[in-house]
Formats: sequence, C-alpha cells, structure tokens
Amino acid sequence: MYVNLLKQAFILIFMCCFLTGCANQPETEAEKFIKSARSYISQQKPDEAVIEYKNAIKADPGNGNALFELAETYILLKRVNLAVKYYQLAARAEPGTLTAHLRLGQIYLQKGQLMEARQEAIHALKISPDAIDGLHLLADLQVKEKDIESAIKTLKTASTIDDKNVKTFTGLALLYLKNRQLTKAEEAFQKAIAVDPASRDAYMGLARLYAFQGRNDKIEALLKTVLETPGITSQKHVDLAWFYEGQKNFPLAEEHYLKAIPASDEAVRPLIDLAKYYARREMKDKAVDTMQKALSKHKESVVVLTELSWIYLNFSMVDKAFETVNQALAGNPSDVDALLQKGRVLMARNDVEHALKIFDRVIGQDRLNAKAYYYRAICIETGGATDLSAQEIFRSAAGLADNPAEFEKVQVTDNLLAAAAIDPDFTDARIKLAQIYLSEKNIKKTKEQLEEIFKRRAPNLKTLTLLSGLHILEGNMAQAEKILKTIVEEKPGHIPGKLRLALLYKAMGNKEKAIAYFQAAYDLDPRQLGLIQKITNIYLEDKQYGPALALLDKVSGQFEHQTDANNALSFFENLKAEIYLNKKELDNGVIHLRKAIELQPEYITPRNLLANILAMDKDKSKALEQFRAIEKLNPDFIPALMGIGSISDLRGNTGTAQAYYRKILELDPGHARAANNLAFILSEEKDGLEEGFRLAGLARSRLPNAPDVLDTMGWLYFQKGVYPSARAEFEKSLKLNPESALTCYHYAMTLYRMKEFEEARVYFRKALKIDPDFKGASMAKNLLN
Repeated sequence: MYVNLLKQAFILIFMCCFLTGCANQPETEAEKFIKSARSYISQQKPDEAVIEYKNAIKADPGNGNALFELAETYILLKRVNLAVKYYQLAARAEPGTLTAHLRLGQIYLQKGQLMEARQEAIHALKISPDAIDGLHLLADLQVKEKDIESAIKTLKTASTIDDKNVKTFTGLALLYLKNRQLTKAEEAFQKAIAVDPASRDAYMGLARLYAFQGRNDKIEALLKTVLETPGITSQKHVDLAWFYEGQKNFPLAEEHYLKAIPASDEAVRPLIDLAKYYARREMKDKAVDTMQKALSKHKESVVVLTELSWIYLNFSMVDKAFETVNQALAGNPSDVDALLQKGRVLMARNDVEHALKIFDRVIGQDRLNAKAYYYRAICIETGGATDLSAQEIFRSAAGLADNPAEFEKVQVTDNLLAAAAIDPDFTDARIKLAQIYLSEKNIKKTKEQLEEIFKRRAPNLKTLTLLSGLHILEGNMAQAEKILKTIVEEKPGHIPGKLRLALLYKAMGNKEKAIAYFQAAYDLDPRQLGLIQKITNIYLEDKQYGPALALLDKVSGQFEHQTDANNALSFFENLKAEIYLNKKELDNGVIHLRKAIELQPEYITPRNLLANILAMDKDKSKALEQFRAIEKLNPDFIPALMGIGSISDLRGNTGTAQAYYRKILELDPGHARAANNLAFILSEEKDGLEEGFRLAGLARSRLPNAPDVLDTMGWLYFQKGVYPSARAEFEKSLKLNPESALTCYHYAMTLYRMKEFEEARVYFRKALKIDPDFKGASMAKNLLN
C-alpha cells in the first residue's frame, strides 16, 4: 500500500539521518529528540522513532521537521490516517513547505478523495508554480477526473520547465496511449529513453506499445540496445528473456535468464526468474533445483521460501507448498506475499474458509492489494463466504438476508471491481468480471471490461472467446462465428472454442453443426460426458429418439471393456432412461434407471428420478426408500428432503414433514414449496398462524400463480377469520385449477362462513365429486346433510 510514498518516506528520513549533526549550533531539546528518532529510523526501528518524534513535538509543538518526519514514519508503519494528521499539522506549522502538501495530495488521490487532493495540488503550485512534483500530482488528479486532455496539457507544461524528467515523458506517453495517439506515445517514450536509457518504465513502456502493434522486430532491437546502456544488467537480460519466451524462442530465452545470474553476486531474484521460467515450461526438476540454489544463498529468506512454495504449488505438490509457505511465515508472520501464497495453498487444499480469512488479513494490512481482493472473490464464488458467521449480519444490512446466493454474487463482483480499480492492468480480474457480466447478459458492462482488457493485452484464446460471447449477446452471430472458427482452425485441440461454436450453432438453429462440434469436443476429451448429454438433448428436442439411443449405445460401447468405467456407464444408462421417459415408455425408463443405480449406487440423479416415478403410485413406500437412500448419500440434497417431507405430509406424519420442511428452509431460506407446505401445516395449529402467514407470504411472492400456494394463503386468511381475503385467494386458485377438491372445499367453507349457503353447497358437492376421499370430505358431507 502506498508503495511510492513508503519509498519516498524512507529516503527522506534516511537523508535526514545522514545529515544529522552537520550544524554547529547548540541543539535544542526538540532537536535532540529528532536526532534520536532519526537514529532509530536508520536502525529500521520506526516504532521507537515515533516515541522520540512525539517527545520532540511535546518540547516544541510547532516544530515542522518533527511533525513532517513523524508523518513520514507513520507512512513507513502503514498507519495512513495518522500520517495525514501530522502532514496537516506540518503544513500549518510551516505554510511555505511544499512537500507536506504533495504528500497529502498523493494520499488523498490514492484514497479517492479527489476534492481534497485538488486543494493540496493548488496549495503546492501556489507555493511553487514550477514544482514538477506538483504538476505530476495535478496530472494524476486530472486522469482520475477523466480529463485526459487537461492532464496532457499539464505534463506538457512540466516538460517545458524540466525537459530532463523521465517521469514526465513516460506519463505523457501513457496518456497518449489512453487517447489512442500511438505515434505521440512512441515519441514520448523515446524522449524518456533519451533522457535516461536505463529507465525501465520508459523502455518497457515502449516495448509494450510495440507488442500491441505487433512490431516484434522493434522490441528485440530496443531491448538489445538497452543492454548496452547503464543500469541493472541482470534485469535487462530478464526483460529480453521475457521477449524471447513470448516468441517461443526458448533457447535464447533460457540463455538470457542464465546471463541475468551474476557469478559472484548474492542476489536471488534472477534465480527466481529462471525457476519461474522452468515452471512455465513444465520443467519441474529444473524449477525446483534452481529455487533450491536461491535458498542456499539465503536460507531463511521469506521471499525465496514464498517463491519456492509457488513453484511447488505450480506442480500440484500441495503438501510441500504448504510446508514451505509456513516456513516463510515463521520468519515473518505478517509478510503480505507469504500470506497471499498461504491463501492460494489453502484454496488448493479446498480449505476455502481459512483461505478467505487469510485474504481478509492481507487486506487488513494492505487495503490496496489487488490480488487479495481477486482471490477473495474466487473464495466467495466457491462457497467460502457462507461459512463465516458475520455474513448473516452483512446480508441483512444489504437487504439480502433471505438470499445468501445473491449476496455472495454481489460480493464476488465487488471484490473483482476493487481488484481492477486498484490495479487497472490486472487483467485476470477484468476477465472474470467480463465472464460474470456475460452470464448476466449485461452487454454494456461486458463491453467495458473487454475494451479495458484489449487496451492492455493482445487478444488470446480466452479473451477472444469472451468477445465471441459478447457478439452473440448483441445478436451479431456472423461475427461470433468468424471469431470462433478462427480459434478452432488455429487451435484444433482447443475444447472451449469447439464448445462455444457448438452452442452458437445451436442458438442459430443449425442443430446438425451443433452436434458435429459437440461431438468433436467430446472426441478430444471423452471424460467430458456432459457433451454427450448436450447432443442427446438436441435429439430429444426434435423427438429423434432412435439417433439418441444409437449415440448412447456407441459411446457406452467404448467404455464397456475399460476398468473403472461404471461411472460413465451409469451416466449413459440414466440418459437412456430419460429418453424412454420422454417417449412415455415408463417401464423401459425404470429398467434403465435401476441399471444406472446398480452400476453406481452413489449416483443421485437416477435415484431421484426413480423416486419421483415411484411417488406417483399409491404405495409411497418404495419412493420413500429411494429418497432415504439419497439422504444418506447427501444429507443436504433438497429434492430428496422435499420428497420425504411431502410423503410424510400425505401420510399424516406432520411432525416429520415439518422437520424436513424446516431443514430445507435452513438450507435455502427462499424455497417456496417448502415454505408453502410448512405454512399449510401451521395453518391447522393454534399457535402456528403468524409463522404460517409469513411463510405463505414468502411462497406467494415467489410463486404468485401457483394454485396450491394461493390455496394455502386463502386457508390462512380463513383461519384468521378474514373471509373476504380468503375468498379472493380461493377464486384466483380455482381459475388456475378448477379441479382441486381441496380448494373447492376451502372455498365452500369460506362461502359458508360468509352465509352464502347455496353457493357453498355447490362447491362441497364439487369437491366430493372430484375426490370422495379428500382431506375434509367428512366435514363436507356433514355440512351437506
């Protein structure tokens, strides 16, 4: 957080330490404390320095040096709010001091307090109109205000004052890039390089521009030239190695990674870069050996141990990664990079809940850590957030107390937006956002993210696939088809491209081509059984039962002689059952469902289908057996719990039914059917009317046109004695389903209470005619007689 400020603060205080004692005047008491504080800073003891600076301020409350340097020390300690306080006091103590205003402006800018940042920039430029740092601050502010033209003018002014400032020219280049003025951007980068050929920001900025334009020859020439200039030679070799790696010229890439390693230097970063190169090339032994060499130079290095953990995780050596990152954290429990890696390792161990807590801890230490927000989003998406007790409070505050899934969706998006806002070049976060917006069919927001991605990165398979999805959403099928065909032609083994093309052809109604591409994707990876289901579903849409069964016979035959093929064969048997059920051949459907269960007893889908078929018989016992078996396999499988509850309800076991409905509502507070059924049970209990009425209201809001839900609401009004409202609900229900014996009876009871006896008798008779044995038949007969 506030990385540039941290560097600047350390340098400034260090220089103060270096210069201490140069004056010949006798020291005041405040100056003695300041001298002591600077000594602590030089020893990297900022907490002790704070005490001494406060002593200096106590001795001399208006001492500008003490106030300013205390603010700088709070920056080192990442206590930004306290830093702001003392920068403000320093600015008041010495109104002509430029640096305090600049610091405040930078902090306000990073915190998004643009009005305050502008005031500080104005103060700074009033003190010194030609202050380059003040103009840089103003330009950064104008960028935040989306006034790119004014920012360009400001930096042009800065360049006329000081034509040797690299930051001015690199800043101008980046602004020209934002405006798509590529020629001017190139010229600005070249001016920056002319000022300082060793400036990595300048030469890498120009290299990225050339990459965007596809001018690879220019990149190579530039990076080779840079090698001949002063600066950190090892970093320049790494930059050239990156280029060659991107060009898939692996021999030259490895050569330059190796050249980046100085023979006698103790630096480990070049070794880490080489190890990561080997990891990207899937060369496990070389990657691990190289990291071990780095570790031998600095055995307790938190950085090296963290990177070694990354290497282990890259090769799915999760236990080794866990052990190594814990070793890193033993050296420094608060190291942000090590904590991030610990979170990633925990995710790999499927311990999402603890990973989420780690990322929260990182954000607590560094509020501007883009990766922490990104990984936090991934954790929430995979289900980590619902296990945290505090989430219920947050959901309630957000008005989403009864909808945890919606709350988590919002949380995922918000965290990804935070990551992209903190680091606009963090394209992984933007890609994830684009995927979410695409799934929500939000054209505008999908387009915004893709535009930002393409500004920063050349199109690749993932982003082109997303672009094709956007074209589909916009109805531009021809453009989407063109992109996807290009992908599958250039990358014949790219399954997502074939899958997208299949879905496109399905949406266009070209089912033959859709089937062909689904089949091509399946042929590349026969483990993707869901692709066979997609083909089967297309056949079922057109009632082509013969081709569907022939396909299943063909693919199941490929598995019959394989060991451990039961899962696949069971899946195919279940699909065959679905085909026969669509053909209305119930007996054949049941035969294949039983085969599927026999092949894979833990496969829930065929058991659930079979249970629902059996539940249609008058003897519900066999259905209940299947639902119970599913409950043992998965105690939280709501359809099975609903089945048990419904059968228990029909049998008059309302206590058991109520327990199951309540469990369902714990798992899914918005489950309308469970709410409705429980509400009906409660409607017949003396103390259950209020809870029943609330649950019936929930069910009615979710299923406003369900006849049985309207009936439940009506019956609760009846029990409360609100007969006109009851009558209205029953009349709506009977319009939708006039053949419900129970609703006819309830309507008759309401009419009877309203003393409309003749009409009541009509509906008592109708109820008995529909079902002579319905619940309430005895009362209907009594009232008729």
